[in-house]
Amino acid sequence: MQVSSMLSDSEIKQFQQELYSYFQTGYEFEDFLKEYLSKMGLDEVQVTQRSRDGGVDLTAIRKGVGDFSEIDTTHYYIQAKRNSLTNKVSVQKIRELKGTIPFGYKGMLITTSDFTADAISEATNDPSKPVVAINGKALVISCIDNEIGFLFKPVFSKKQMDSFLNRTLQNGTQQNLTQAIENNTIEKIITNNDIRARIVSIPSAIMRAFDDNIDTVNVEVNGTNNYVFTVIRGRNYFGSVTTFFRDFGLLSDDGVITPKKCKWFYDETNSIVKLFLE
Repeated sequence: MQVSSMLSDSEIKQFQQELYSYFQTGYEFEDFLKEYLSKMGLDEVQVTQRSRDGGVDLTAIRKGVGDFSEIDTTHYYIQAKRNSLTNKVSVQKIRELKGTIPFGYKGMLITTSDFTADAISEATNDPSKPVVAINGKALVISCIDNEIGFLFKPVFSKKQMDSFLNRTLQNGTQQNLTQAIENNTIEKIITNNDIRARIVSIPSAIMRAFDDNIDTVNVEVNGTNNYVFTVIRGRNYFGSVTTFFRDFGLLSDDGVITPKKCKWFYDETNSIVKLFLE
C-alpha cells in the first residue's frame, strides 16, 4: 500500500505548505524540479536561462520504446510556479505557456498551489498543444510515494497485524491473538472435494485427541453457531455437515461450492471442536 493513501487531506495540505516554504525562491523550486523530473523518468532535463515570468523554466524529453525511441520522443516545455497555497494558477498562465510550445511539443506546468477551473480546462482543450497540469497536492503525493524529501516513522497498528494474521472472523468478531497462540490452532482448508462429498476432513492431530468411543462431536463455528457432527472413523472426516456448509456460504442453494480456510482447535476439557472460518 502506498503511504500517501493513508494520509488525510489536511495532512497532505500541511505537507504541501511545508514543501512550498522549503523553497525560498522560484529558482530553487526550478532546481528541485530538475532532479524530481529526472527521478520520474524524463531525460535530458535542463533548467533554461533565467528569464522573465511567463517563460519556459525547464525542458525535457521522454524517449520512446525500443527501436522507435528516436522517432517516438516527446519534448516538454516546462514552467514552474512556486505559489502560496491560496494563489492559484490562472488561465492566463496556461495560455502564456501554450504560446511558447512548438507544434508537436507538450507543455507542463507544475505548481506548489493549485489551478483555477478555467486553467484546468484550458490545459486540455487543444490536443495540438496539451499542457500537463500538476498541482501541489499531486506533487506532494508523488514525492511521498517515491520517497523524495519525506521520512517515515513506523507506528505499530493492531489492525494491520490482525490483517496480516487473518484474525478477522466471518461474523465480524475478533479472535484474540493471545488465545490463538495458547490454543495452538491448526489451519486447514475445507476443499472442493470435501464440500462435494458433504464431509469435512479432520486434521490428524485433532483426530488423535478424540476418545476412541466418540461417535459425534459438538462443533462451535466462529464462536456462535453450534453443530453436532458425526465422526467417521477410519476415514478421518466429519459427516452431517450440509447445514453447516449452507450456513457459512461453502455451499449455496444452487450448488455453488466455495472452499474456505479454517482454523481448528479441540477443547478437550469441554469436548468441543472450535472452528474459525475466514
